[in-house]
Amino acid sequence: ACSCSTARRAVHESQLSADEQGAREMAELLTVRQQLSRIRGYNSWGEYAQREALLSSPDKVETFIDAAWSKLRPGLESDIKSMAAEKERLGLGSGKLQPWDTGILLNRIRQEHAAEENRISEYLTYASLMRGVDLVLSRLLGLTFKPEQPVEGEVWHPSVHKYTLREKDRILGILYMDPFMRPGKVVQSAQFTLQGSKRLDCGGQQIPITTLVYSLPVGSAGLPLPYAITFMHEIGHAVHSLLSDTTYQHLSGTRGTVDFVEFPSHLFEHFVMDVACLATYATHSSSNAAMPLEVQRSCRQNRLRFAHFEAAQQLMYAAVDQAFYSYHPLDHLQGAGDDWSRAAAEGVQRHLTSALGRFDSDLASGHFDGSFTALLGLSRPSKFDHLVHYGGSYYCYLFNRALSSHVWQHSFREDPFGAGSGAPLKELLRGGSVVQSLDAIEALLPAGAGGFKAEDVPLDAFVQQLSVE
Repeated sequence: ACSCSTARRAVHESQLSADEQGAREMAELLTVRQQLSRIRGYNSWGEYAQREALLSSPDKVETFIDAAWSKLRPGLESDIKSMAAEKERLGLGSGKLQPWDTGILLNRIRQEHAAEENRISEYLTYASLMRGVDLVLSRLLGLTFKPEQPVEGEVWHPSVHKYTLREKDRILGILYMDPFMRPGKVVQSAQFTLQGSKRLDCGGQQIPITTLVYSLPVGSAGLPLPYAITFMHEIGHAVHSLLSDTTYQHLSGTRGTVDFVEFPSHLFEHFVMDVACLATYATHSSSNAAMPLEVQRSCRQNRLRFAHFEAAQQLMYAAVDQAFYSYHPLDHLQGAGDDWSRAAAEGVQRHLTSALGRFDSDLASGHFDGSFTALLGLSRPSKFDHLVHYGGSYYCYLFNRALSSHVWQHSFREDPFGAGSGAPLKELLRGGSVVQSLDAIEALLPAGAGGFKAEDVPLDAFVQQLSVE
C-alpha cells in the first residue's frame, strides 16, 4: 500500500477515468426500461419494480431513505472524525480526510486488527455454523435436519451434502449443500431453487428442493466474520424455500417481491451478529472450547468499527438506484441527433450528481475535503451490478437491516432459540411469498412493537446495533 498522498491521489483519479462505453450502455438500458414501464402503465421503472413491494412507490422509498439518513448522520460524522484522526496516527498525512485516503486507511486498520480477526475466525468454522443451523431448525422451529446419503448420480460433486428437513415423520424439503471451494468453482455464496412447493393434481404436495453453494475453505479452517454472516444469510433464504407450503410454485419460497423475501435472510444474519447468540454454538476449531468473553468483545468491536460509514455507503447506493430509475433519457434528448446514447449518458450523470447533492449539503465537512459521495468511494453506475439485477429495489438491503433489527430486538434477542418466537416465524416461512405484506412480518412482534407503515420502519434498534458501546 502506498503511503504517499500524491501517488494515492494519482491512482484514485485514474480509477475515476470516464467509462464512456459503459455509461452509454447503462443509459441505453435505462431508456429501454423506462419505455417498458410506460407501456405497462407505470410512470417509471422504479414505480414498476415496486408495484407489489412493502415500500410500494418511489416516494415511500425516499421517505425511508431520508429517515435512515437522519438517524445515521450523527454516527457517520463521528466515524469520519475518527477516520481523520486515524489517518494522522497511521502516518498517512495530516489535515482533512481525502477521497483517496479511505481505502488505504481502512485496510491499514484492518491489518492492525488481523490477529484479533484470526482468533475470532477460529470459532467460525463450517462445523460450528452448521451447529447453529441445527439449533435454529430444531429448537426454534421444532424441526429435524438430518444428512442423507445421495444415490449414485444424484449430486454433481462428491463434496456435495444432502439433507432432509422433517417435521416429525413428514419430509418438508431437501437441501443440497455445496460448501467448499474447488478448482473451477466461481460461485461464492448463493441459494438456488431446484423445485418449488406446489399442490399436485393427485392431491399431494410437491416438496421444495433447494441448493446452497459457497466457496468455503476445506477442512477446519475458520471463516472471517463477514463470511459467517453471509453464510447464515443464505441459510435464511434456504429455510424460507424449504418450509414453503404453497399451492403454486411461482409463489414458493423467495419467489416474491425483493423487499419481502430479503427479510428472513437478514433476520438469520442476527444468529451470527448477536455475539451472545453466536457464543452458544460457536466453539474452537481444535479444542472445541466455548468462545471466551474477550473474543466475544473483539468480535463485536471488529464488526462495528466504522459501521456507520459502511451503512452510509449502502444508503447512498440505494439513493443512486432510486435516482437512476427516476430519470427518463428520452424526455431530455430533443435535438441530440444520431449520437443520442452519449447525450443520454451525460444527462444521466448530471441527474445523479444533482440528486445526490442534497447529501453533500446536509453533512458537516469539517473533517474531509470535497464531496461526501466522493469520500464514500461509490462505484460508477456501469460498475454497480445491482442497477441491472436489482434495478429500483436496492434499498431492500438497508430496509431489511432495519426491519430485522427491530424484530430481533423485540422477539428474539432475549431467547434466540425459544419455541415461542419460532412458531410465528415458521408460519411466516410456510407462507412462501403468497402473503407479501408487512402485517405478516409484524405477526412476529409482541403487542406494542408493531403498527407502523413500511416507510416508517423503526430505526432505533438498527442504529443502536451499529455502536460498539
